[in-house]
Amino acid sequence: MSGFETDKYLSKVRTFGALGYDAERIADLLDLKGRLRGELVTRLSMPNDPLRVAYDNGRAIGEYNIDVELTKNAEKGDVDAIEVLATRSKERKMKDLKKDLFGI
Repeated sequence: MSGFETDKYLSKVRTFGALGYDAERIADLLDLKGRLRGELVTRLSMPNDPLRVAYDNGRAIGEYNIDVELTKNAEKGDVDAIEVLATRSKERKMKDLKKDLFGI
């Protein structure tokens, strides 16, 4: 798509992905309006687009960071952290299976 400065937004999109923000919120935070806003939202829904790749990488990094902290707390005997880590692991397995089977 023309006119959109992809490189200008990659780092910010990755960071916002790590925070779990959706496309509309990212567009708000980047103060995008009109065509540029629509283009960002559209591109974040396209699997091989560089912005989507950056977003997905950010999401993975964010999830990893959460898991690291939960693991540290679980190793100290924090029962809640152990339970949350187990739940996140199950959810991740389900998401991975859906992605493998259905591409979603």
